[in-house]
Amino acid sequence: MTSSRKGAKSRTRGRKLRSGGTKARARVSNGPNSLIELKKQLGARTHELAEARGHLSEALEQQAATSEVLRVISSSSGELAPVFESLLASAKHLCGAEFGIILLREGDAFRTVALHGATAEYTEARWRAPFIRPAADTGLGRVLETKQVGQIADVQAVAGYVDNPVQAPIVQLAGVRTKLTVPMLKEEDLIGVIEIDRQEVRPFTDKQIELVQNFAAQAVIAIENTRLLNELRQRTAI
Repeated sequence: MTSSRKGAKSRTRGRKLRSGGTKARARVSNGPNSLIELKKQLGARTHELAEARGHLSEALEQQAATSEVLRVISSSSGELAPVFESLLASAKHLCGAEFGIILLREGDAFRTVALHGATAEYTEARWRAPFIRPAADTGLGRVLETKQVGQIADVQAVAGYVDNPVQAPIVQLAGVRTKLTVPMLKEEDLIGVIEIDRQEVRPFTDKQIELVQNFAAQAVIAIENTRLLNELRQRTAI
């Protein structure tokens, strides 16, 4: 009886040992797979962290640019030139564009009031003839009609720029390819536009468009502040 029990215990112990050995081998065999999986997870987390840092850096840069524009507006004493210069410099830099232009609406035409980063030839031509009466198939023409943001992926493929002598210089002298035109709206009134241009075919992203829209809103605030300040000066001068 006793030897029978001992034999049973020995067999049970043997099965446990074999089972334990099998599990140990399974753990060993799964080791490399587990290590590969951990490396993949670590790589994914590292990538996510880098993206988060990039987004944070971009947000801080945009915040700094907005703060600088607001500072210029508050200290401009009614001078719009430094405000427009700051707006265009920030928009151009943050959007990765070559140059920008601000035009104010006068009836069905637009008058150039600021340029930043444009070629010397285009700058000279634009100041020599600051008024633009836009063709229908252009960024200005579209915004004038719709009061909506207009983007043209390649202006050199658009007749309104190639065939219109008033707007052809932006192709001939500035080499513009992708153009973004953002309306400056005071309530429902179109008072001007900000245009940002690239010398390569590379459309602007939704985030970049939103950024320029924010700058356009700040430009409207600056213009309105200047108007109110001038009115106040006139009243106190009487």
